[in-house]
Amino acid sequence: MKLHHFRPKKEKRGLLYQVFIIVAIIQVVLLITMGSVIVTQSIITEEKKFDAPPTIEKVDQARKETRVRVQQQQKKTQKLTRRISITNPQNTNLPQVNITLPPTMSMGAGISAISNIDMTSKFNIVTTTVDIGGIKSKTEKVLICIDTGKYLMTDERGGLDTYKAIREDIKKLINNLPPTVLFNLMAYSTEYGTSINMFQPSLVAATSANKRMACDFVEPLNASLSRLGPGGNNYKLKYPFLPQPPDSNHYSQYASNIYRIYQAALEQGADTIYILTTSWTDPERIKKPWNNAQTQRYIRDMARYSENVERQRRQAGWNDQKQIEYEREDMIARRDGIKKAREWIKAENDRRAKKGQPLYTGNVYKAMYDNKFYVRPKEVPPSIGVKAPEVKFESYGRSGILKYYDKLFKEVYRDKQMKPPTLNMIVFRGKNENLTPAENRVIKQFTSSNNGGRSRVLRGLKPVTEYD
Repeated sequence: MKLHHFRPKKEKRGLLYQVFIIVAIIQVVLLITMGSVIVTQSIITEEKKFDAPPTIEKVDQARKETRVRVQQQQKKTQKLTRRISITNPQNTNLPQVNITLPPTMSMGAGISAISNIDMTSKFNIVTTTVDIGGIKSKTEKVLICIDTGKYLMTDERGGLDTYKAIREDIKKLINNLPPTVLFNLMAYSTEYGTSINMFQPSLVAATSANKRMACDFVEPLNASLSRLGPGGNNYKLKYPFLPQPPDSNHYSQYASNIYRIYQAALEQGADTIYILTTSWTDPERIKKPWNNAQTQRYIRDMARYSENVERQRRQAGWNDQKQIEYEREDMIARRDGIKKAREWIKAENDRRAKKGQPLYTGNVYKAMYDNKFYVRPKEVPPSIGVKAPEVKFESYGRSGILKYYDKLFKEVYRDKQMKPPTLNMIVFRGKNENLTPAENRVIKQFTSSNNGGRSRVLRGLKPVTEYD
């Protein structure tokens, strides 16, 4: 007979494990079931039902009766119908002209008379002969350059009244331009640097509206002492200007200012250019810049020259204190001279206005030196026997200047199947003034080298001295 021992801990542990397992299975089943229900409700939404709108009852409109009057048809004629024959316009050889219309101008009632949109159209333009200042040229595109510097209105050339006649002549020739011509105006001055004021950025058609605005552009030029000069400076050169030596005691770039006007005129792309001026700088006076070796040699020579000058002045008893005193007295003398010149100009113009004479247009420096209002200090630096270094620059010359502008000629003219422009020059002089043989030679050679251009002298009014 076997005896069984009672082990309570072992049996208790097995029963407890079974309970735990059953509870865990029940919880997992409940979790899966409830989660499935929640997910199903979240994803599957209740389908919405839409009710159809009520039907609209159609109402038939009453038909309208229209009475038509029938006329008797004309009998067909037995004559043959003549047809107009037009040739194919695609074979017509028309030159292409780019016309840039000027900016929009208000006509006072909110209506724009001129569009600011650039337009390119084909026109049957006929070459026209233009006569300006007695110089005739056949042209389709003409540029008129007008000098407005004070040097045109000196007392020897008739004063301010002279420009009244110039303005009227220019407005007259503008109004005589045919509508088939493209044109532009340039007002310029080379008195203090270079000022260029263009009527329009590029050539425009000589319509009635454009000619009227061009006359308005000319009207205020040198109209009074308060409105001297070109009236603005709205143009910058598109191509690099002639390289030159820097301004110094040995060279002044002022002489080349007129060639800035020449370059600006070329950049317009006109086939004929008229320039009104008082003179033309000899191309031989326009110099080329040095290379680095020449510049360094000049700097060394000038350093030795300055040392020799200072040594000789010290030997003559001229020290730094005397130099400072001289410069101070010279500054005072110039200041007093300018003040007297201004007072003289005011009094002179008051006198001329009462007598109905042309007003004085010269600047204060011209008035100061002409009337000897500047008195140099009595004690001045002593003269020295040291020779300054010889300065030589290579000249451009006429051929050198034209060669420099070869790129401009190519891009503005030759690449567009155009010839270089004809340059005509109208030289303004006083009643009793004449060109010297050298001046006449320079002008004729330069104009003729620009596609056979010509020149002519335009006489001003009588000198102011003849009014007394």
